[in-house]
Amino acid sequence: MNESSIHYPGWRVAIACFAMTMFGFGFGFYGHSVFLAELTAGATGAPRFAASTVSAAVTAYYLLSALIMVFTSELMTRLGPRLFAMTGAVMMGVSLSLISQITSTVGLFVAYLAMAPAFAMLTNAAVANIVGLWFTEKRGLALSLALTGGGVGGVAIVPSLVWLSARLTFPTALQVIAMASLPVLLFVIALWISAPPRTAAIHAAGTGAGGTQWPSITRRAALRSAHYWTIAGPLMLAIMVQVAFIVHQTAILLPVLGLQGAAAAVLLTAAMAATSRIAMGFIVDRLDQRRLGAVLLGMQAMSLFAVVRFGTPAAVYLASAVFGFAVGVMITLAALLIQREFPPDAFGALSGLTLAIIQAGNAFGPSIVGVLKDATGGYTTPIVVCMALEITAAALLLIRIGPAPSDGRAGMPT
Repeated sequence: MNESSIHYPGWRVAIACFAMTMFGFGFGFYGHSVFLAELTAGATGAPRFAASTVSAAVTAYYLLSALIMVFTSELMTRLGPRLFAMTGAVMMGVSLSLISQITSTVGLFVAYLAMAPAFAMLTNAAVANIVGLWFTEKRGLALSLALTGGGVGGVAIVPSLVWLSARLTFPTALQVIAMASLPVLLFVIALWISAPPRTAAIHAAGTGAGGTQWPSITRRAALRSAHYWTIAGPLMLAIMVQVAFIVHQTAILLPVLGLQGAAAAVLLTAAMAATSRIAMGFIVDRLDQRRLGAVLLGMQAMSLFAVVRFGTPAAVYLASAVFGFAVGVMITLAALLIQREFPPDAFGALSGLTLAIIQAGNAFGPSIVGVLKDATGGYTTPIVVCMALEITAAALLLIRIGPAPSDGRAGMPT
C-alpha cells in the first residue's frame, strides 16, 4: 500500500477522478462560455436572452453548487464515493438535455439549477474528498493529476461542441456529445471509484467515511479564524474573476477572433491550464504556495490588461495562454494550502468548506461582468474591474495572520 508505487490502487482512483473533472469542468465550467454565446444569440430557437439574464442563471447555478459542496463530506459518507460520483454523472446528463431544450427564462433557470449538483459532485470538493481517502504523502500530486481532467475537458468538449454546432445546430450537438460521453464516465466510475480498505487511513483523512470520527477543527472554528480567511478570501476573489472571464471569454473575444478563433482561444486557455497543473504538480509541494499564488494572480492581471490595451489576435491568444497557465494552478491551490496549513484530520471538512466559499464567490463573477457589460455597452469596464480584483487578491494572499486554530474550540488567532 505504498503511495509512491505505480501499483498503488489509489492511482486508479485518481485516474477515475480525472475523468470526473474532465466532464464536470468541460460542461459545467468551460462549457458555460459556449452556452452563454449561443443562448444570447437565440441558438435554441427561443427568444434571445440578455447576457445579464444568462449570467444570473449561472450565478444561481454556482450558489446552489456551493451549498452542496459544504456538505460533500457528509453526503459521501452516506452514499459512498462510487454512488456519489455516479449520481453526479447522471445529473449532468439530465441538465445537458434540459439546456438543449430551453424555450423560456424559467427553463433556463431550471436547466442551470439541475446542473448545480452535477458540478458539485464531479469537481473540486468531491475529488478532494475522494483523493483524500486514498492519499496523504502524495495527495498534492494525486490531486493535481485528478484536476488536470478539467483542463482536458475544456480542450476536448468546447471545440467539439462549437464544431458540431456549426454543422448540426447547438441543441443537437449538445445532445450528441452528452450521449456519447457520459456512459463512458459512468463506466469508469463504476470500475475504479471506491473507498480504500483501510479504516484507520479513512479516519486520518478526516472525511468521516466509514466511521463517525469528527475532524479536530470544525467548520465553525475555521470560519472564526483570521488565518483561515487569508486562504479562503483571496482565493474566492481570484477564482471568481477566473470564472467570470471564462464564462464570457467567447463573447469577449468574438469581435477580434470570430467564433472559431474564440473557441480556439478557449481551447488554448484550457490546454495551458492542464499543462501547468501537471507540470507544477511535481514541484508545488516544495514551493511557497502563497507567493506562487500571488505571482500567478499578477500574471492574470497582466493578461487581462493585454486584452483591453492591445486587442490584436496575437495579443489575445497570448493573453489567453497566460491566463490559462495561472488557472491550472489556482484551482488546486485551495486544497493544497488547507493540507499544508491545517492538520490532516481537518482536510476533508475544510477543503469542502473552502471550495464552497470559493464557489459562492464564483456565483457573482459572471453576473457582475454581465451587468457591467449591459450597462456600459462593452467589456472594457468589466475587465478593468476584474484586474483590480486580481491585484487585491494577490495582496491579501501574501498576508499571514497567526497560526491555524489548534482544535475545535479555537477562535480568532492573534
